[in-house]
Order: sequence, then structure tokens, then C-alpha cells
Amino acid sequence: MNFRRLAPLAVAVLVCLQAGAAHASGDFSCDVTWKLAKSVYSDCDDVPFLSPGNDSRVNLQLLLIDAGRAKLGPPPVTDPPTPPISGSAAPFTLQDFSALLGAKAPSDDGDSDYASGEGSRCRSNAAGGAAFETALRASSVPAAEADILSAARKGLAPNCDAAAASGAFQKPDGVKSALGRQFAAYLGGVAEFYGGDYDDAHTDFTAAAASAQPWLKETSRYMLGRVALNKAQAAAFDEYGALATDKVDAAALKASDAAFRAYIGAYPAGQYTASAQGLLRRVAWLGGQPKQLSGDYAWAFAHAGPAERNVPVTDLVIEADAKLLTEAAPGDIPDPTLLAVRDLMAMRRDPNSKEVDTKLIKYDDLAAQRAAFASQPELFEYLLAAHRFYVEADPAGALGHLGTAPPSGPMSDLAFSRFMLRGMALEAQNNHAAARALWLQMIPLARPAFQRPLLDLALAMNEERDGRLAQVFAPGTTIRDPQVREILLKYDAPPALLTQQIKAGASDREKRVALYTLLSKDILRGRYAAFAADSAPVLPPAPAQPSPNDPMGAEPDLKVVRWTGHKEGYLCE
Repeated sequence: MNFRRLAPLAVAVLVCLQAGAAHASGDFSCDVTWKLAKSVYSDCDDVPFLSPGNDSRVNLQLLLIDAGRAKLGPPPVTDPPTPPISGSAAPFTLQDFSALLGAKAPSDDGDSDYASGEGSRCRSNAAGGAAFETALRASSVPAAEADILSAARKGLAPNCDAAAASGAFQKPDGVKSALGRQFAAYLGGVAEFYGGDYDDAHTDFTAAAASAQPWLKETSRYMLGRVALNKAQAAAFDEYGALATDKVDAAALKASDAAFRAYIGAYPAGQYTASAQGLLRRVAWLGGQPKQLSGDYAWAFAHAGPAERNVPVTDLVIEADAKLLTEAAPGDIPDPTLLAVRDLMAMRRDPNSKEVDTKLIKYDDLAAQRAAFASQPELFEYLLAAHRFYVEADPAGALGHLGTAPPSGPMSDLAFSRFMLRGMALEAQNNHAAARALWLQMIPLARPAFQRPLLDLALAMNEERDGRLAQVFAPGTTIRDPQVREILLKYDAPPALLTQQIKAGASDREKRVALYTLLSKDILRGRYAAFAADSAPVLPPAPAQPSPNDPMGAEPDLKVVRWTGHKEGYLCE
């Protein structure tokens, strides 16, 4: 569901309500605000710099891009382009931004929610069956026995019902060779594992792990960790998927941790090493060990190779947010990147609320984290400045942490964030000239995707607030974002400027918007003689079928203000 509602680019707020994202859980929508300083979280209102109002997962992705652990790709090619558009200043959603970092890998067995499903035995049956078949056919098991074992494996159709353990697995008849029986023992472990019979699965996988056959030995050792993990969490979730830590089987969880670490020690570059590393995060989360979990995520983000990390970066971001950032206290997160994202979450504040928010982090508590940011001092100073600006509404205090050096060279996302915050603090002090100078210094250095377009909004707001609206539309202007220009024309432009843009607009659409706005104001304000004169221009017509995906939305219909009369009743538009 897409809709577009616009409101003035006003002196204090500059609000424009744009296309809302449809949510799978129901017919909900989200309104975006066209402004820079956002301290209230909204799930469709992200900006391309570190901000308390951003989705925490967007902030994390921005820091990962700086660290070279994620790469921002081009938007999908569509005609017309659909959000997010790297050449637009429009706010965006987490889903749109994440899509630019690479498509999510499909999950096994239909489990699309990785952050909730990792560790589940339901995820691997298809892949496990294929691996079993490959290993079996490559082994020295007699062909007739291999056919029997293959059929038995293909006959397994587990429903992964944790409440329904299977009966005793009947090993297939006709398998007499020593190696064939070892494969049969492994197959018994598989059946019991998927059936929820973890004790018997442990017995069979232990027997198979003693095999000299390489695949059986390695895979069985890995499966011992998965068996123990699934036993540990079997009763730990209620019908809604909420974790009850007191119902985690502590002994099984400890055994799982030991088994995965033993496997990684024996097979540091094994077939399942990345998976085992990932499942150790699950162990730490189930065991209520946030410091260990923080270290595990930091390691995973630092090791980007497919042989080292078990999920794409976008999945790992979702997992870290669900398992750590939304649950752990700042003191339990020693990694500076993750801690910075957590701190920004703790700076969310509704400036219109009179209630005291007890979740807000205090400046002294933030300052006490300096040691944790020893490796990233600029990030720490940014957080201190952000607290002064967003939480304390102290722009002078924010500027004290941001320095006075001008922008230089290509800007990382952190550097861009620092300069954006400096500019916003100057604007908050009504020092529009200094802020404007900063925005203009940043423009030639900004990254074309997201950074450069946002400066159109920053500079447009500055010119409008400083009484210089005409500069936005002057020849040679750097402000080229069509949405920003259109908002200003609709809500702030005086008649003389509208008349100018009817003739000299950057596009036919901009000319039509200017004409529609001018004629509407003439009618609403009783300027009927002016209306007659202003109606003269004839412009190219709007497209007959504008695309519903066009981020600019439908443009005003000039027929509404050029009505030529109606014989019966009234025309309602």
C-alpha cells in the first residue's frame, strides 16, 4: 500500500508525509518526516547518517560499510525508479536499505526468519539429505547397500515437532558391510534428531563419529553439537516464540558448547565450521551471556568470508539486533561498534513529550564508556555530541565535541554524520550563514549515493529558513532533488517565484506544479483578476497513466483549476 501526503517545508519542522511501507502483519502504514534531526524512532524514516531516530539496524549497517564489512550496491533498476533512490533525499526503510547491501540468502525448509530460527533442526533436512547422498555414493559401501541406505534417507519426512519424539528407528535391512552399518548408525541419528529423540540421536552420532570414513566422522561430530543444542532449547520457547531462560536445559547447553568448540578445534576449516561458529552465538544467547555474545558478533562481522561466517551480513545485522542490541545493557557490550548502536538507541527522545523517559542514557554514563571506545575515539566524540544535541538540546555543547576542521576528502559515513550534526547544531543556533558554508563545503566531497542528495534537503532548509528561498531555484543552484524543490514550490513559494518556475522550471512536471499552485492560491485568496492572467500558459500535459511506483507520486491535476464549467450539479475533486 503506497500513499503520499505532503505538508509544508516549515521553519521549524519541515514535514512531508511520503509513501508509507506496507507491513506483512496488517494494513499499517508509516509516515516519513522530511527533516534532518530525528530523535523519535519510526520504521520507515531513516536517514543516511548515524541518528537516534534511525532503525538500529540501519545505523549498524552504516558503521559496517565504513569498516569495509558491507558494501552499498546500486538500487534495483526499475522504470520509473522505486525507493530507495540513491539520488534522492527521501527517507527510507530498513528493508529498502538492506536490499542495497545484497539479497538475503534463502533459508532451508521454508524458515525465512533466520533471527528466530537459527539452531532449529527444521532448517537442514534437505541439505543434509543431499550431503548424505553425495558422501554415500563416493564411499566404498557396496552399490546394493548404498541403494538401500539412500532410499531410507529419502524416506525420512520429519515434521520437526518438538513435542513429538519418534519411535525407535528401524535400521534398514540388507546392510551387512562394516561401513554400511556405520552409515546406518548415522542415519539412525538423523531420524532420531528430527524426531526429537535427542538421547538416542546422541548415542548413534557418537557411534558414527568413531568411523574412519572422513565425512561420517566430521559430520557426526558436528551433529553432536546440534543434538545437544536442540535438546537444550526444546522446552525454552512458549507458543508465541518467546524465550524463557529458566527452561533452558543448562547441562545440554554446556554439552553443546563443548561439542561445537571441539568440532571447530578438530576442523578449523571444516564443512560446518562457519555453522558451528554461528550456533555458538545461539548458545551464548540461550545461556544469557551478552558479553560473550557481543564478542561473537564482533568476530562474525570482522570475518566476512563465506567459509568463516554462516549468514549474509544483512541476516547477521537482524540477528544481532534481535538477540543483543534490544536486550543487553550497554555495560554488557564491550565491542565499540555494537555499543555505539546501542547508545544511539538509548538517546531516543520525543521532544514533545513532558514525561521523563527513564530509558534515556545519561551523559555521565555515556562519558564513562570512553575506555570501550579507545580504538574508535572519533565515534565516541560523535556519541557525546549526539547526546548533547538530541537529548539535552544543547547545540553549543554538541559543537564542543565536533571540532572546527573543514571537510576534506571523501567522507566515510561517520565523517558525514559528524559534519551533518555540526551543521544541524549551527542551524539550531540560527547561525544559518555558517551552516550554509558547511553544507556547500560538503557537497563536492559527498558520496553520490544518499550523502549528496541529503545535502539538497539541508541546503534547501537553510535557504528557506534564512529568507533566501529564491536561491533554491536560481540559475546554477546545487539543489536538484525534484521532491525537495516540489515541496518548496507547493508550500512556500510566493507568486513571483511560481511565475518564474512556470517558465523556467527544471522539468515539465515542475512547471505544471508551479502553475497548479499559483492558480490554486489565486482562487483561494480571491485574486480573480490575477487568476485570469495566470491561466494563460499552456504546458505539456501530464502522463495519462503515471506509474503507482513513481517515488514522486501523482502530480496535481490542472483540470481542477482550469474547470470550464458543468451543466448539472457540482464538480467534486
